[in-house]
Amino acid sequence: MPEVGSKKDKAQTQKYILGKPSITPANVDEVDLEKLSVELAGNVAAFAATADGDTDKTAPAFEVMRHPDTNDIHTLTAELTEEGADKLKSKYKGALLVEPDHQLFMQTAESTFEMSQLPITAANSSNELKITLKVVDENGAPVASARVDLAGEVWSDQQMTNAQGRVALKLFGETLDSLTELRIKPALDHWSRIIQQPAFAAKENTVTVTSLPASLDAPQVNLWGNDAIGNVEMPASDRIRVAVIDSGFADGHPDVVAAGGRGFAVEGNPEEDWKTDDSGHGTHVAGTISALNNGIGMRGVVDRVDVFALRVFPGASFSKLIAAIDEAIALKVDVVNMSLGGANQSDLLQQRMQAAREAGILLVAAAGNSGGTVMYPAAYPEVMAVSAIGKFGTFPEDSFHSRHVTDHVTSDGSCFAARFTCRGQEIDVCGPGVAIVSTLPGPGFGSYDGTSMASPHVAGVAAVLLAQRPDIHGMPRNGARSNTLFQAVLGSCQSLGLPAELQGHGMPTLTADNISAPPSEDGMDVIADLIKKALDAAKTIKETT
Repeated sequence: MPEVGSKKDKAQTQKYILGKPSITPANVDEVDLEKLSVELAGNVAAFAATADGDTDKTAPAFEVMRHPDTNDIHTLTAELTEEGADKLKSKYKGALLVEPDHQLFMQTAESTFEMSQLPITAANSSNELKITLKVVDENGAPVASARVDLAGEVWSDQQMTNAQGRVALKLFGETLDSLTELRIKPALDHWSRIIQQPAFAAKENTVTVTSLPASLDAPQVNLWGNDAIGNVEMPASDRIRVAVIDSGFADGHPDVVAAGGRGFAVEGNPEEDWKTDDSGHGTHVAGTISALNNGIGMRGVVDRVDVFALRVFPGASFSKLIAAIDEAIALKVDVVNMSLGGANQSDLLQQRMQAAREAGILLVAAAGNSGGTVMYPAAYPEVMAVSAIGKFGTFPEDSFHSRHVTDHVTSDGSCFAARFTCRGQEIDVCGPGVAIVSTLPGPGFGSYDGTSMASPHVAGVAAVLLAQRPDIHGMPRNGARSNTLFQAVLGSCQSLGLPAELQGHGMPTLTADNISAPPSEDGMDVIADLIKKALDAAKTIKETT
């Protein structure tokens, strides 16, 4: 029997991205990435040969990334030990950038809903407190799959409600009088709820949660985010193309559709993997941009748009984002939304941001939710960095959204800078990012917070402005085009009276300039028929789920 050792005794590998700097230092030969790729491929083959069937050995990952237009290699990814990375740096000196392939994260504030309290006493059955409760909606119907968190002075428990809306929680070392907070987070279609110092009966307990304004069973509603940025229809024009680099897309949702996509997150079929969205984050973002103007549910910012879902989560990293940016260039999209970010910067990633801008693409990204400095890629000057604001009166006071309210209030007193939003001189604009209702897998709707939610509002504004401005839309796909659209978005901003580090130039606001005439009576009949069909379809979906 083998002796247990430490992983520290083995050479640990991690993924790196390799590429050339924008400017090769003087007196150093420019690296040939084609030759380097052959060298690295040979190392992988040699490793496989020495492994000789050893199942404990896995061949190091290696990938070549090529420019969509020229097919030239611009980035390599490789599994390397720290020593191997240092050898490459030493061999090629400043002619080769060797950077860790750092992770990227979704920029929602959902993680702050988690209980922070941990058990600090030993558990035993003699001091166990059992609480059972039922979560229902305003009509008394059970709410299934709601996350229920209950905390006391020394213990907390988290469970999910069953199909009957019921849940049982166990806390040790607590009494009915020592419980401090109850949190309810429904999976779909309802507001969250927080009850301080909950008063429970010894046996049966009921908690009521209220429905969101958007529903597949009800007429379409205007949401506060759309109203804030200007809820206008797009003029008749060529369809705008928007890439959503995120967690995928819930294909089949009746209130939002995607024109296509590609998966980069998992091993499998990249032509199909994008149609999966385990977290719901990407579907929520896509709905904010392009939920259908079909008479049910909600409406997105943009009417006539082709959305392409480029899936990089789970496991998003620099290399996956680079691959997704390459795909966006190949698809010739007009706008890219990136509701993701991380604290680490990368010269190689920034190069691909520059390449996208030179391809005429406007890049929009979430500033981050740490409350600190702006995260990457939003912090790059090539990217439009979006901070988040909330609006008073758009969410229940006992919902978790209320915890994001700050004293940074807009000059008219209607809105506030979100507590979580990152801030700094890199902020270009702000957008609605608290209590944002949008589409989720299920199908249904959910209310999220985050700069992840603010960014797609701005991406949507950019798409509408592009449709309103044929002089920009018709420009050659180059840096001048993306820069002109960037400036058009900044030019649409209205100051909210917040500090520049929180609002940038302000909030982009749409007007009805260059909008086509209202539909004729015959056109209204067609729209009414489409609405009826959409309602019938939603009813069928509900009956079959």
